[in-house]
Amino acid sequence: MGLLGIVSRWAVFTGLLVAVGAVVFRMWVLRTGDSPSVEAGDESPDPSAAAPASLAGRFAALGSVLLVLGALGRLATELAVFRDPFEPWAAELSLLVTGTSFGSSWTAQLVLGLAACLAFAIAARSSRRGRATASWGLAILVTVGLAFTPAFSGHAAGSQHLRSLAITSDVLHVLAGGTWLGTLAVITWVAARSRATGFPIARERLVEWVARFSPVALLSATALAVTGAFASWLHLDAVASLWQSAYGQRLLIKVGVLSVIVGFGAYNWKQSRGKIAVSGEPGRLPSSVASELAAGLAILLVTAMLVTTPPPGE
Repeated sequence: MGLLGIVSRWAVFTGLLVAVGAVVFRMWVLRTGDSPSVEAGDESPDPSAAAPASLAGRFAALGSVLLVLGALGRLATELAVFRDPFEPWAAELSLLVTGTSFGSSWTAQLVLGLAACLAFAIAARSSRRGRATASWGLAILVTVGLAFTPAFSGHAAGSQHLRSLAITSDVLHVLAGGTWLGTLAVITWVAARSRATGFPIARERLVEWVARFSPVALLSATALAVTGAFASWLHLDAVASLWQSAYGQRLLIKVGVLSVIVGFGAYNWKQSRGKIAVSGEPGRLPSSVASELAAGLAILLVTAMLVTTPPPGE
């Protein structure tokens, strides 16, 4: 696939995880009562209370833009591989988009990505309760739809055994990753941007967010492990393929990086609330959170390489 293909898929995965994280942050970590909206005719809410939901929407809109750019990069990569140099490129592009399974999943990803940009942008600017609810509702639907697109353009769709279960597992894998790493990224972004805009998050409130997020992160980590193990069992023809095939070697790298993330996650689960509580006012997330996110970006890069690598036997 080359460098462009890997970077493009990394962009898609990163943008998708941020979108999932923004939805989880808004609907679970932040919750409706933490970010009051106004009805028609009411006064505008306290900016310090409204800012987190707005910032999460903006971050998700940026993530959706990254996803769309990644999708366009994927199209360019596939076209370079697919096209016949003796045929007009426009005809080859049309055939790729309209006449292949890649084209179907790519079109769905592009359309949903553009819809996500719009939905999150509206959500970020909505202060009235009805409009905010509708825009976030649309964002949820679009994000769930986006979570299906990697499965239909990756190894899951090409599986010769248990294809439906493989696709379902892949979707759950994406949602679990976004719920864990994506939500953590959104919390970090919102806390940092709130300080920059002059309405920092109070220490007690930040502790509450982390307390709400921690059990969800643990559940998501478990789901990642289970779905990842299932995919490994499905795509590896033998244990020896772990070190004898390029797919297996990259899978081992992914497991290694994931182990690092789990280590940071366990440390943050045990220590972060206590560290925030003594961090002064306004509260600050511990530096280990940045390390966890950096490892998360690394694992997305490894995943982008993995999904472009044929499993053993293909």
